Amino acid sequence: MSKLLIETNDGVRTLTFNRPETKNAFDAELWGLFRDELNSASDDPSIYSLIVTGSSNTFSSGVDLTSMIGVGGNEYEVPFETCIDALINFQKPLIGAVDGAAVGGGATILLHFDAVFISPNAKIKYPFSDLGLAPEVGSSFLLFQALGYQKAAQLLFESNSIDGSSYFELGLAKYVGEDFLDQAIEYANELKDQSLASIMETKSILKSFAKDDLIQARNLETKAMKKLFGSEDNLKAVEKFFAKKSN
Repeated sequence: MSKLLIETNDGVRTLTFNRPETKNAFDAELWGLFRDELNSASDDPSIYSLIVTGSSNTFSSGVDLTSMIGVGGNEYEVPFETCIDALINFQKPLIGAVDGAAVGGGATILLHFDAVFISPNAKIKYPFSDLGLAPEVGSSFLLFQALGYQKAAQLLFESNSIDGSSYFELGLAKYVGEDFLDQAIEYANELKDQSLASIMETKSILKSFAKDDLIQARNLETKAMKKLFGSEDNLKAVEKFFAKKSN
């Protein structure tokens, strides 16, 4: 079965991360599939908006660390970076429908969405200090922009999970409730009553205000990640992480 399920209904396309055995963790293949579908939906005139969700009551547990061990890590960077480029450049309404875990990359990608609908039971986590790594995907800037310095710093320093209700209260989600997916679909259909051309131009303008800051953030994050990845601190943190998972 495909790692990314695709369904289209009357101009609304839904992508479902589908690696339930890993809690929908991203390996190189899934990043590549997600990238290709973002680009396809962005260019397809029959698609009005895109909903992204996860199978088995889980959004995504983030990077599949086991897939990055050894030579697997060499295959990871290009699909990851090109997927984030596609995410940032997606021209149409991008809607998240989130349940269960949204960790690491599963959490940071949501900061690029136009609207997030979330279950109160969802668990959002930015685990970078747990892993001895730096933030990614421009999340350092996007959290700073959305929340201010202190709240962004606390979320990133502490690596604590926050539930869907808390995520909503931070202003990072449009809706919180058990019917999050139904509400996301309803919202996508409501937007079809508006001019797509207008929405696309407005989205482009809004994103232009932070374009340079986002580029700088990604560059700084990449530099920090390369500095930390494979360091003694990182290796100890990852060992501790896997020890926790096995208990």
